[in-house]
Amino acid sequence: MKHSRPRLPDIIDRNDLVPPGKRRVGQIVSLAAWMVWIYLLTPIIALIGWALGVGLFERHILNDPMGTLQAIQIYGLVILIAGLIFISWAGYNWLRFHNHERRHAPPPIGPQELARRFCISPQEAEEIEQQRIVTVHFNDGAEIIDIVPEDPAPTGSHRTTIPSSPPPEPASS
Repeated sequence: MKHSRPRLPDIIDRNDLVPPGKRRVGQIVSLAAWMVWIYLLTPIIALIGWALGVGLFERHILNDPMGTLQAIQIYGLVILIAGLIFISWAGYNWLRFHNHERRHAPPPIGPQELARRFCISPQEAEEIEQQRIVTVHFNDGAEIIDIVPEDPAPTGSHRTTIPSSPPPEPASS
């Protein structure tokens, strides 16, 4: 039996595939369920609040509105000063560093430097540089022990083994 459109499972996990009307109804049902759940938990929330001293909130905040207003003003002033400090610092950094790129890629190295750094011959370094894909095997001392070109080179070069170290041992499982 051929279907003209793909079959969707009974439960759709992708919200973008649900029609907007069904999505809205689902959101309303979910909101109502959460409201019922919170209503059922209200006695436990009240018990926890009583144990943690919610009465202190009433005594210090609601019964002393001028003290609360004064504390809010002090907090607002501290937030304003901190914001001005951060904005000033950002402006200073922008003025100091905009249009000044300090990060640069390292310069490319040639085959001579590559040969020197990896203790290989300049010919082997040139072979590595000329190949598109090369597998380089290292020993435990991080010395190159084998160079395997993956693409055949136009000059007909083949696998190069560096004689200074023994070939790698196959890993046993």
